[in-house]
Amino acid sequence: MKRILNLMLLSLLAGMASAQDTYESVELAAGDLNGTARYVGMGGALSALGGDITTMGTNPAGIALFRHNEIALTVGGVFTAEKGQLGHDASRMSFDQAGVVFTMDHSTTSGRGLQYVNFGVNYVKHRNHLANLNVGSVGGLGAGDFSQTWQIANMANNAWNNSIADADWPKLGDIFAPTFTDGVCNNDGTLIFDDVNYPTAPFRGVGASSASYQSASYGSNSQFDFNLSFNVSNQFFWGLSLGVYSQNYKRQSFYAERGTDGNYYDILNWYDSKADGFDVKLGFICRPVEESPFRFGISINTPIWYTMDDVNGWSLVFNNNDKSKGGYIAENSAEPFRYSYRTPWKFGFSLGHTIGRELAFGLEYELTDPSSARYFNDKWDRSAYFDYVNEKIKTSLKTQHTLKVGVEYKIVPEFALRLGYNYVSSPIKSDAFRLLDYWYDTYATETAFVNWKGLNRITFGFGYRFKGGYFDLAYQYQSQNGDFYAFDGDYTDAGKYYSLAPTSVKNNRSQILGTLGFSF
Repeated sequence: MKRILNLMLLSLLAGMASAQDTYESVELAAGDLNGTARYVGMGGALSALGGDITTMGTNPAGIALFRHNEIALTVGGVFTAEKGQLGHDASRMSFDQAGVVFTMDHSTTSGRGLQYVNFGVNYVKHRNHLANLNVGSVGGLGAGDFSQTWQIANMANNAWNNSIADADWPKLGDIFAPTFTDGVCNNDGTLIFDDVNYPTAPFRGVGASSASYQSASYGSNSQFDFNLSFNVSNQFFWGLSLGVYSQNYKRQSFYAERGTDGNYYDILNWYDSKADGFDVKLGFICRPVEESPFRFGISINTPIWYTMDDVNGWSLVFNNNDKSKGGYIAENSAEPFRYSYRTPWKFGFSLGHTIGRELAFGLEYELTDPSSARYFNDKWDRSAYFDYVNEKIKTSLKTQHTLKVGVEYKIVPEFALRLGYNYVSSPIKSDAFRLLDYWYDTYATETAFVNWKGLNRITFGFGYRFKGGYFDLAYQYQSQNGDFYAFDGDYTDAGKYYSLAPTSVKNNRSQILGTLGFSF
C-alpha cells in the first residue's frame, strides 16, 4: 500500500518542483561589471564623469554629457579558473555591448538654459552566468558520520507526519520522500531506513564515507536601455532610462555519495529558467562650482520586475551490496511554472574630477538591500509557500555595498591608460542555509548551496583615439571565495549534535573585451 501511495505522491508532485529560494534570489538580482572597454577598464566608476554609453544603465545623466553622436560595439571572452564541468565549457566568447547616442544641440551663446537633449539606446550583457564548480571531496564526511540522507530522512518524516495530519496530498511538497523510499529503502536497499516502530519519524539516514559535487552554469541576462537626458547650462545634467531585460539561465549539478555500508547513489539535477523584466533608472549629475570640473552624481534604480518561467528535473541512480537486486534508477521533471520576482531598489552616489585633459578620477558607491527582494504568484495554493520563501529571504540576506574606483591617464592626447577596482560585499549571511522541508519547496533534489563572500574585481586597459573614432581594450580579473555545503548539515540524533563542515571553494574568472566606437 505504501508503494502505491508513494507513486501517487510522486505523480502529484511531478509538476510542483520549483526553484524559488534565497539563493536563486541572489543570482537573479546580481549583475556583472560589463559594458564598454573604457567602462570596465575604469572599474565602472564613470557615473559622475559620464560621457560613456554604458552609464545609461548606471546613472542615465551620464549620457547628457555627450556633445556628438556616437556608436560603439564591444566583444570579448570570459574564462573561468575552474575547468569545464559536466561536459560544458570553461570559456566562452561574448557579445557584451552595442549602443548609439544621438545629440540635439540647443546650445546658446550665453551657455545658459537647455544646451543638449540626447537620446540613446544600449545593449549590455547584464549577467554572464558562466560558472563551474568542482568539489572533489565534500568536507566533514567520514566513516560513521551523517550524510545527505539525514536531510532526506527529515523531509520524508515531515511528509509522513503531514500525510497523517492532512489528507491534502499536494501540500506535502516533498519530492525526496517518494524518490528515496519507493523501491530503495528497507527491503530493497538501505539508502534511508524505514522503521515503522517509530510512527512519527519512521525514516532514518545512514552514514557516508565520501561525497563529491560538480556544477555548471551558463546562459546570460541581456539588458536593453532606452535613454533620454538633458544638459542644462553645462552644469546640471538629468537622465532617465527604461531598462528591458531578457534572461536565459541554465544549471546542471551532479552529487555522488558513498555510504559506509558500501552503497552508493548519484543525483543529476538540471534547472532551466527564462525571464523577462523591466526597470526605470533616474540620474542627476551636478558641477557645483561652474569654473571647476569636479562633479557629483546621484542615481536611483527601481526594482527589476521579472516574469519567470522555470522548469527543472532530476535523475537518480542507486546501487546496494545485494548484487542480485541490481541497481535502481528514478527520474522526473517538472512542468513549467510561471511566477513573478522583484529585485531590490538600488541607490548610487558618485564623484568625478578631471585635471586638465590628461587625468580623470572616478569614485562610486552603490547600496542595495537584497533582503527586500520578493517572489509573487497569483495562484491561491501558492500563497503560503511564497510567504515562507520571502520570509527566508528577509532573514538570510543582508544589505549589499558596492565600491568602484577608477583612473584614466592620457600619456598623449591619442593614447590613454586606465586602472580600476571594484568590490561587492556578500548579500548572504554567514549562517544562511537552503531549507527544503516546506510546502512545495521541491527544488529538484539539489540540497547544495554556497555562502559566497565578498567579490573583488581588478581591471586595467588602454584606449586609442583616431580621427572620428576610438578603440579600447580592457582586462578584468574577478576573485571570490565561498563556503560550500552539500546539504543542510545541522542535526541532533540520540543526544549528539552533528554539523557539516564547509568546503572552501572559489569563483574566479577573467574577461577580455574590446570596443570599437565612432563619432558622427
